[in-house]
Amino acid sequence: MGDIQISELATRITFQEPTIAQDTGGAQVPTYADIATTPTVWARWVNDHGQELVQSNADVSVQRATVTIRDRSDVLETWRILKDGVAWKIITPPDHIRDRNRWTQFRVELVKGTV
Repeated sequence: MGDIQISELATRITFQEPTIAQDTGGAQVPTYADIATTPTVWARWVNDHGQELVQSNADVSVQRATVTIRDRSDVLETWRILKDGVAWKIITPPDHIRDRNRWTQFRVELVKGTV
C-alpha cells in the first residue's frame, strides 16, 4: 500500500468493545460500549463490492470495507465500529502497515438479511 494523505481520513468512526449490561429485569445481556480511550477517530473508508448470498433460504447482503486509521496499537478484533450510527464488525486482525507506526488497517463487515 502506498502512503496515504491525511486528507483521505474523511470518515468518522467510533470504536466499541463488548460489555455486559443489565436489562430491566436485572438479567445480564451482552452489548457494546464506546472504548475508554479516544473512541472516535478519522478514517479512510474504502468499500468493497457487495456480495449477495443465500443462507437458509433467505437473501443476505454482505458489505465489506477496508478501514485505515492513524496507527494505534490497542485495536482488537473483538471490537466493532460505528459509522453513521451503523455497527460494523471487525473481521481481520489490525495490520500495522509495514511496521512503520504510521497507519493501522483492518477490514469490516456489515451483514443485512431480508425478511
